[in-house]
Amino acid sequence: MTTLTGTPAPHALPAPRAHPAPHAHPAAYADSGSRPAHPGHAARRVRASRPSRPSRPRRHAVALVLAVVAVAVAAALALQALAPGGDRSAGTSQNGWPEITSGDDPRLVRLPWVTGRVLGGDVATVLGYVAERFDAEVEPVDPDASWGWAHRPVRGGTTLSNHASATAIDLNAPLHPLGVRGTFTDEQVAAIRAILADVAPAVAWGGDYADRPDEMHLEIVGDPDVVAEVAARLRG
Repeated sequence: MTTLTGTPAPHALPAPRAHPAPHAHPAAYADSGSRPAHPGHAARRVRASRPSRPSRPRRHAVALVLAVVAVAVAAALALQALAPGGDRSAGTSQNGWPEITSGDDPRLVRLPWVTGRVLGGDVATVLGYVAERFDAEVEPVDPDASWGWAHRPVRGGTTLSNHASATAIDLNAPLHPLGVRGTFTDEQVAAIRAILADVAPAVAWGGDYADRPDEMHLEIVGDPDVVAEVAARLRG
């Protein structure tokens, strides 16, 4: 006897295979945050944020301008130093005359009454006249104790002394100490004032200082024009 069996079920079709999603462009990952951006992209962004450097031609132009300015300043200073009768140094003494920084400066000349020297020309004429008459009418001058040029500040201060411009002399300094009044007799003071009258208004005496007398000291106080006029008068 034939036994009937059920019709076999048809074979099931296999499920379709899932295909992987196409790779996204690296920029998409960088924007979405799902994965870090490619290192090269980050480096390019960092480099782009740096300030740009001046171009090479511009740097060269700036350097050239600075060099030209430096040369011009140096030339101006050199011309000032070489100008006849001009200020060859940067500073001035109390009376406004230019300082002399070296004892070898050719502007300095000797006087027989002082150790050191004084400024030549009209200043030497005037101060030489004062020293000569002081020696004859006030008291004998000891050259070893009498001074001219010395590049230094005022005693106890920072301003350049008139000695620094060789426009002052100290006569018989040990006999007439700084700060002491009355080191001369009345007759000697009268003789000093007679000398000052003949060189007015070009010379002042330290004995007339109100705050700190300096009776050894005589100095030029006039400007070059005043000193030239007095010197011309003394020469006759």
